[in-house]
This record gives sequence, C-alpha cells and structure tokens, in this order.
Amino acid sequence: MQPIKGKLIFGAGLLGVILTIAGCGGGGSSGNGSAANGGGPAAPSSSSLAGTAAVGAAIQTGTVTAECADGSGFTSTVTTNADGTWSGNVGNASLPCVLTVTGGTPPVTLRSYASQPGTINITPITDMVLALTTGLADGSWIATPANWPDASTIASKKTELLAAMTNAGFTLPGGDPFSTALVIGDAWDQVLDAIQEAIDDDPSIADYSALLNLVKDGNLNQFPDAPEDEEPVDPELPANLDVLTDYAGTYTVIGSGEGDPGYCASCGTATRDHERGTVTISPQGDIDFDTGISFTVDDIVEIYDRKTVDADRRVAVNYGQSDSDERVRLYLNTDLEVMEIIHDDGAGATTRALIQEESTDPEPEPGAELLDMRNGVAIVHDGKVWAMEQPFIESFMATTAKRQIRAHNYDSDFNTIDTKPFNGDDLIWAQVNVAHGMLGTQLCGTSTGVSLLTVDYASAPPVQKTWTATECELDVDYHFSNGATEGHIISATLVNNKDDDQVTLSGGQFRIFIHTGTEGEAPALTDEVFWDITIDNGTREMRSGHFLGGRPLLDGSHPDHALKLRIQAGSSISPSAGEYSCDDGDTEVTLKMGWITISDPLFKFQSANGGNCTVTIEQNAGRKYLGSYTATLLGPSNGGGAAFGSGLATGDIELPAAERTLVVHGKFRNFTTQTFHAGNNGDDGVLGSEAEGVSMTIDDGSTHFVAGERFLLASEVSSNGSNGYFFRQFDDQGFPNNQMRMVWSNIPMQVGSFTCNTEVGGLKPTMTISTPADIPYGATYTQSGIQNLSEGASCTINVTSVSDGLVEGTYIATLVARNMGPVLPDNDNSISLSGEFRYPYTP
Repeated sequence: MQPIKGKLIFGAGLLGVILTIAGCGGGGSSGNGSAANGGGPAAPSSSSLAGTAAVGAAIQTGTVTAECADGSGFTSTVTTNADGTWSGNVGNASLPCVLTVTGGTPPVTLRSYASQPGTINITPITDMVLALTTGLADGSWIATPANWPDASTIASKKTELLAAMTNAGFTLPGGDPFSTALVIGDAWDQVLDAIQEAIDDDPSIADYSALLNLVKDGNLNQFPDAPEDEEPVDPELPANLDVLTDYAGTYTVIGSGEGDPGYCASCGTATRDHERGTVTISPQGDIDFDTGISFTVDDIVEIYDRKTVDADRRVAVNYGQSDSDERVRLYLNTDLEVMEIIHDDGAGATTRALIQEESTDPEPEPGAELLDMRNGVAIVHDGKVWAMEQPFIESFMATTAKRQIRAHNYDSDFNTIDTKPFNGDDLIWAQVNVAHGMLGTQLCGTSTGVSLLTVDYASAPPVQKTWTATECELDVDYHFSNGATEGHIISATLVNNKDDDQVTLSGGQFRIFIHTGTEGEAPALTDEVFWDITIDNGTREMRSGHFLGGRPLLDGSHPDHALKLRIQAGSSISPSAGEYSCDDGDTEVTLKMGWITISDPLFKFQSANGGNCTVTIEQNAGRKYLGSYTATLLGPSNGGGAAFGSGLATGDIELPAAERTLVVHGKFRNFTTQTFHAGNNGDDGVLGSEAEGVSMTIDDGSTHFVAGERFLLASEVSSNGSNGYFFRQFDDQGFPNNQMRMVWSNIPMQVGSFTCNTEVGGLKPTMTISTPADIPYGATYTQSGIQNLSEGASCTINVTSVSDGLVEGTYIATLVARNMGPVLPDNDNSISLSGEFRYPYTP
C-alpha cells in the first residue's frame, strides 16, 4: 500500500458518490505496454467467483452483489476484505452474472461481469468497459437480462478501451483487467492510480463520473493523457528539505566569524579555521562543508527552520538526535541571505565560516537598468551590484556648477540595507557629482566625480575609508533645472584615504527626481490621502503608475521633494455636485513637482498651459466635497517664468512636446477619513490633580475617533474663564494634519451645571473640536447672528470649582459635524465624549 494521494470523485450515474482515496501503487505504470485482448470469458465450469475490488486503493468492507441471468445471486453475503479481496458462490446454472460493489471504504459503486467461474476483478476499468458496451453509466441495463451484451461484445469493447488508454500514454501490463489476479500495489493496480492522476491533471474532466460519461458515449479519443512519470521521493527524507535546498549553491569563505553579529546570538566561539575556502550545498541536500567534512542528504535527522527568529535567524541541519550532536547551521541576514555557515562536530569543535555566494550572473552591461526604475545610486564592482535609495542632494540650485546625488546604504533606523561587503568592508553611501547643464559624456573633474564611504567594523575602533575617483566616465542622458538628473557610471577608478587599495567600478547608475509610481489603478481614497493620480500617458519625469497625495513618495526620492496636486472646480469654494470643464475659465488642474521648502515648486504641469480637464464633483456637504477628474497637463516649453520663475537654466534641454504632455486621471477630496489615536495604546491618561487642560474620553466613536480611547489636550495660554482653548498634536501625523484643537465659549463662571445653547446670565455655552481631518465637530452653529443647537448635538458642563486662578469640573457632550454626513463613511458625523477640565480664570 502506497501513501495517501488525495481525492477521487466517482459518480456512477444516479448512484454517484464522493470518494476519498487512500491511493496505492506507484506514481508511474510498468509492464510490457501491450493491451489485453481476446474473446469473452468461456462457459462456467464452477460456481465459485473471487477477485479484488479496488480503485487503486483497496475497497474495504464493501458489499459485493451478484445479479445473475436467471434472477439469482450469491448464496450468502459477500464483503470485501482489508486488501479488497472477496469470494462468493452462485448456482451452477446462474452465470453470466453482473457483479456490483457498493459502500465500503472508499464508498464507491463499480460493476464487473462474470461469464464463467474463477477470478473476476471489480475496478474502474471493468466499470468503464460495461458502460462503453451498454451505452449506460447508471447500470439500469442490468434489470433486463434478455438485453445483456454477450461475452464477445464485452471483449470487443474492452479491446477498444484499452487501445484508447494506450494511445493516451498509459502503459498496460499483460493479462486481462477482468480475470488477471489483482494485488494492491501491482502493475494493474498502478494503472488504476494513474487513471485518477490523469483525471486530476485534466481540467476538462471534473471527476470519475465525468470520465465514465465520456466513455459510455464512445468519446474514447478524449480519454485523459496518462500522468508523466515522477522521480520517486524517499519517504525517509525530511518533509521540509526545501528549507535547506532553497540555499543550494557554492559559497566562498571570506573569513572566520567572531563574536555575536546582529544575525546571530548563539554562534559560539570557533575552535578551528575553515581550510578549503568553499562550502557547497547541492540541490539534493548534500553539504560539502570543508576538507574531510561532508554529509549526504540521507545523513539528515532533522531540519529546523528558524528564519523568523530575529536575533538568531538560521536554518539548522542536525545529523544527530539533538542540538548537542553534529550539525550544520546557516545564519541569515534580514534579507534571508546566507552570511555565515557553522559546523559543530558534536565533540566540542566548531568551525565558523563567513561566506559570500559565488556569482553566476553575468556582470551588468554599462547602461543597464540597475535601480528598478527608482531614484538613487547603483554601483557595480567585481560583478556585484549595490543599488541604494534615499538619495540626498547636498548642493542644489539652478546656478550651481554641479549637482551631488548621494544615496545611503542604510534605512531610517541605520540598519544596513545591502550587506554584501565592498572590498571587504561595509558600504555606507555612494555619491555621484554631475556637472550642471552638460549632457552626454562627462569625465572626472572639478564638477564631475564618484565617491564612496566604507567602514571596517571588525577593527577596533572601526576604520572609516573615503574612496574618491581618480578617473571616471559618466554618461548623463537627462538633466533639468527642477532637480531631475539621470545617467550611468560607465567606469571609475577609486582610491581611499587610509591605504594603497584601489578599486574599479565597472558600471553603475544614478537618478534623482524622476518619478515612477506604483503599478495599477490607485486604490480608494482612505485615511490621510487627499488625492491620487494615475498616469495614463507619462513623461520622462512622471513615468507611469499611480501616486497618493498625503503619503511620502515611494520611488526613493528625497523626503523634501514632493508632488502637489491642486484642483479647482468652478469659482466657488463650495462647488455644487456636477461636471466642470477647463473651458469655463475657472476650472483648473495643476501638478507641481519640487522642494516642499520652496514656496513655489520649480516645475508645473498645468491645464492652464494649453491642456484640458474635466472635473466632477460627486458629493458635496457644506464646504467639504469629493470628486474625480481627467486632465491633459502641459509643462513649460521654454520657461518664460511659467515653470521656474526664472525660465530654463543654462544648459537645460528644450523639452519636446511629448516630454511636456502628461495625461492623468484620479480622485480627490478636501478632507480625510483618517482615524486619530491617543498615545500609549489609545490612552493618554488622566488629567491629573494639577494639570491644566481637558481629558477627552470617546464614549461613542466615528470615522475619526475610536470609542474607548482617552485624549489629553493642554490648555493654551489664551484660555481664561468663560473661554477655554485646548490643543494637542499627533506625533504619527505629518504637518499640517497633526493638530487637534478644542474650543469652549461662553461658560458661566459659577458653580453649577450648564447646558449648551441654554442662556445663563447672557451666556450661551458651546464647544467645538477642529480635527486634523479638516472636519469640525461642534454643539452649535451660528446663522444670521443667532447661535443654534445643531441637530443631534448636546453638551452639559458641570463647573465644580471657580477660584482666583482656575476653573474646573466635568463635562459630557455629543458633538456633530453639521452637514458633513453625506461625505463621511456610513454618514457617521457625530461623536460622544466626556471628561474633566481645568484651565486658568482671572476675574
């Protein structure tokens, strides 16, 4: 019996059932490949019948019935054994008989035909032969013995079916599938396994029932192809062998590991050096670690996958029953690249091999795309590529003699991004200097150059080296005064300031302020996103993809370089729902690119430059609205102040029309739906006995606030008595969307409970919250000089103490974003809150 293979669906007509197969037999077929043939069974000489019922797996505890031509059957109940075998007796004059197996495990209905005593198997093959012979798959023909096919007709149809199977690639053993003794796991049983595999592999045949219907209709040319032979799998190998073989390859040993590097907290201390200089892991799982130290895959006892353990990220291969026995460990960096391979012999000897994988990829050609269409600097040395983002420009203005593009090899937390050693050290940054205004070839000189910074952290203290190109050739193919520069390092020879080493860069790339968005259509506007742009037809500087306003650019650009979209629909600050066109003179779409620290960014794509646009306001509520747009935007042709204020700079190329025409579409709104969270997992804490300000517990949340969170707002210096002003910033939000302000007005300065908009001594209390989402929540509104309570709003202020210096108490309120419901998700425009307050009071 072979391992369980999967599921097989047998539906024999109206009696079809779902069958889960414990498959048996090998994956491929064997035998001499000849189809069985010959006439039908001869006349009976005995009343004894026996055989095997199987579908590849044995049919266990199934009931076998005989329906004979004279109307009789088995003389006693017949049930299949654990190996599918069965036996029974019929009367001497009863034959021929139709045999049917039902129920059992697996619970299948199959038929066979006995015209003489002896061995008769019941399998999908016998079942298909009878369906082909009668043209019926449901066995309804059995009820009329006078119309049963004779033995010779059945034999003829059997020959047709087996020939069709041979044509479909099945290898059939010798003998007759009806009468040759069938043993689970033998050649005929493997054919049964192969039939099910063929069904599984053919998407046009849903299950065995579908195949049976094809056969009974005579569609033998559609019999599914036999499965291809597969390499046998050693059942003794670890089930997760691929965890090791994913790292197959030959690794060069570059040194002996010491201490506990970031990827390894338990490497241990080496007691011997690696001798040979290479470690090889075969695709089969053999490990050739060093001279005299090698293992075959059959030696493996267990493989442990520890790739997710940050401080000890490894794949451990044990050749004994425990970690104290012989083993090999592969230590990995955060990119799951092998950094070190360690052998422990189980007797106290440890070999630590710092490695790098031998490169089998050809060295990139000069001019190749190395940055994956992102901004940054890439260098090629000794056949290896370092592609770095986070470009930084030290010196930039249209009048400078050079532009410096620097990219760091570490992230915002100062973790190394690309851990490949450069000339044995860690690469920190790479910088390219480009002479302003020159296209084509640039050679190293005053304004052109390449430099690197590396650090040898193995030295104490670490040794820092600055590498400077003594000669180099750059190819600059784009350069514009809005900051955009693009080109390649053809070659560069660099020396450092610490020793006599010299390195040669055989290629590289640099790019800055050329934007490639995220592939596909922009998602729905959510959270802090005010707008999106999808590029339908791009330019050199706005290539493709989509961009989201309100989030940092994801193309490796400097964080101070931004895209800003401005959309004006008609002349109103609160445009009505409807469609607006640039032709009306008041509708406009403008995309600005440049430094956010400059009041007017350097470069503009505008519909006002001669393009066109359609702006649709889809929903409007008060002064908040959302909509969509399509636009053709044009950049400047020759400066003239339209793009840069000072026109094209000296040496800038004249942009052809195609490079100035940007076709875009997208969505926009003038508010956000982001949710604002208090600190410390949603709780800023209590106000405290001496603090001045307001505590604010969200009792019922909304689009912008989560129920149960508690905020603290500090009292502003302008707070005094009847008017309180409270302020809070959110560290996780960017300016200006990081500020929330609460304002209280007309609070009576006396102990008591006061309801908003109810006059007390000429004062009508009210409160409002202005949110970073640009959605105001309040208790009242003023119209024609009259303060009114907003529908659904309420507030009660309980003043518990008024003294010379402080007013304090508690409050409870429901504040409404009046008229904002139509533009908010689920029309949710109110929040309920409560808390304490304490702020200055000077009588």
